[in-house]
Amino acid sequence: MQKFHAQDAATRYQDLALEPGATHAPFCAHDGTGAWHYPWHRYWSDTDCVWLALEYHPC
Repeated sequence: MQKFHAQDAATRYQDLALEPGATHAPFCAHDGTGAWHYPWHRYWSDTDCVWLALEYHPC
């Protein structure tokens, strides 16, 4: 997964290698109005694959 400061590939600030079964720390933020904000990010694979992203937000 790659994280970006803005919707621009030149603003990439982190690369995370996610192996099968791996997880990463949450990076979404609650804005105080009940909405969640997700910074620009993208996932990709070096091989053909099927993947699923699951999120759990405890309240």
